[in-house]
Amino acid sequence: MTKFLALVSVNLRATLSAMRFGSRRKGNKAERFSGFGALFLLAGLGLYISGVYSFTFGSQLAPLGMINLIILIMPVIAVSFGLMFTSFAAQGVVFGGKDNDLMLSMPVSPFSLMLSRTLALYVENLIFTVFVLAPAGVAYLVFGGTGGVGFFVVLMVGAVLLSALPTLFSLLIGFVLSWVFSKFLRRGILSTLLYLVFFLLLMGVVMRLSFAMGDLSRYAAGLQDAFTGWGLPFLLLEQAACEGNLLSLLALTGLCLVPFFLVVWLFAGRYKKIVTSMGARKARSDYKLERLSASGHRAALLKKELKRFFGTPAYFINAGFGLILLVASGVACLVFRGQVEEFLALTQGMLPVVPILALSMAFLLSTTEITASSISLEGKQLWILKEAPVSAGEIFLVKAGMQMLVTLPCLLVGVICAAVAVGVDVGSTVLLLVLGLLFSGVMAQSGLLANLRFPKLDAPNDTVVVKQSASVLIIMFGSWVLLAALGFGYFFLFSRLGETAGLLIAAGICALLNVVLWRLLATVGVKMFRDL
Repeated sequence: MTKFLALVSVNLRATLSAMRFGSRRKGNKAERFSGFGALFLLAGLGLYISGVYSFTFGSQLAPLGMINLIILIMPVIAVSFGLMFTSFAAQGVVFGGKDNDLMLSMPVSPFSLMLSRTLALYVENLIFTVFVLAPAGVAYLVFGGTGGVGFFVVLMVGAVLLSALPTLFSLLIGFVLSWVFSKFLRRGILSTLLYLVFFLLLMGVVMRLSFAMGDLSRYAAGLQDAFTGWGLPFLLLEQAACEGNLLSLLALTGLCLVPFFLVVWLFAGRYKKIVTSMGARKARSDYKLERLSASGHRAALLKKELKRFFGTPAYFINAGFGLILLVASGVACLVFRGQVEEFLALTQGMLPVVPILALSMAFLLSTTEITASSISLEGKQLWILKEAPVSAGEIFLVKAGMQMLVTLPCLLVGVICAAVAVGVDVGSTVLLLVLGLLFSGVMAQSGLLANLRFPKLDAPNDTVVVKQSASVLIIMFGSWVLLAALGFGYFFLFSRLGETAGLLIAAGICALLNVVLWRLLATVGVKMFRDL
């Protein structure tokens, strides 16, 4: 038991340390507590989602006398989001850990190792589920639900049980993903595509929930029947909490825990064989001598940057998701052009369409922080880049240029589609594109400067770099400050000279910032790069 508890402690601390912010210096008390930021963030997200949807659903269901449906709907949301959050984590934590060789060589059973790693996923699901179901229970009681304290206790017990379901399916999905990745040479690209599909599904779920908020009363009567079969665990929880049915609670316990421990036991019995076989790499025996292509050093650096961006899922999703939204929003405007035209007709020309497009475009570009972590992602291999026969200025040019190269096609598609949908003239469309490119240049160069000033070269993984680096946070909030300043300046100052003149002034400010930032990179930036 002592060894198992030690394993659990190690895995939990490793999970929390993914959110560590700052250095590894001993005695840094903040370091011991900053890892809990992941748990607070997860709890806050659960509270926000549940607080919004539970009380919205409750206000619609209470007049119909169907307030019990909250205890059916919100657990589904908790389990669904938990499954999406931990499926890829299971692939990395349980089956793809970098310390597998070390952990398997220790005097502990594979079952203990498997269970301790699974427990880390379970704790993540448990925290999210509890903070989703707690506001749901409050909304149920506020809008006239019965049961009082007893209802709430049973609901929390149900949260403990239901958390095993997303953990169970995460293990199965993580195993499949690990097996698939082990069979492909270009695992990074495949992983990025799967992450993209995952986020699109997540966006689809959020959109469906948003539509349901305004139209729940119409199909509430048949909603409970829809849970028959696949939704049995949620029906059992609703019966146990709302009706006080202890037999339903007992059935829920068996339905959640028995498959969970069975799957863990099956994996644990073959755990060592599974992780070692997935980590093995077969050497090819059909190599052929071919002519090698040659390229310049800038092309080689650019290829390396592009390969890292598209081959690192956490990097691509976190730093480039704004570009995906830019393309998606532009295409959506074009697809739903009729609805857009109807909305614009209702405004009777009072809406400043081009400035709003510019502001929306700039906001999405402000979430694109590719260069803000590009230096940190070099990690322990940074010395290779520093010793290469390439000047620091060329390195900066390639890194900033890569962000511009990735941004350009997304900007063209998103802006042109949106401009066609709302009827913007060619001149204004070109001005929007120029403004977008200049704003992207500011983002790229300021991101490099921030990362040079606040590098994070000792991060345990890439996810920590792209999500928790000081440089990323500085650029994220700094870009919003710049965006607010430009928006304020336009609507209260520049627009007095006319729409086109106002946008030209904003573009001029961005152009001036680009010149200043490049000068800083060429002087201060080079010195900071040499000192790394």
